[in-house]
Amino acid sequence: MQKVSFPINGKRYEVELENDFAMFVMDKLRENGISSDRDNNVPKLLNIYLKSLKENFDTKREIEELLLKIRI
Repeated sequence: MQKVSFPINGKRYEVELENDFAMFVMDKLRENGISSDRDNNVPKLLNIYLKSLKENFDTKREIEELLLKIRI
């Protein structure tokens, strides 16, 4: 397990994640301008959250379409 922390609106938040997932999360946060050493704002975090939900939605849809093709 690995701790991931970042400040939001003056408060530091810390979560403990599995190592591989923690590295993935830190990379995604960095790619989207979220820093672990300076304050981050809520709109920026909301934006990355919605992007992640969209990626998940698209992936789920693709999987469902592939499953339908396989069943035919």
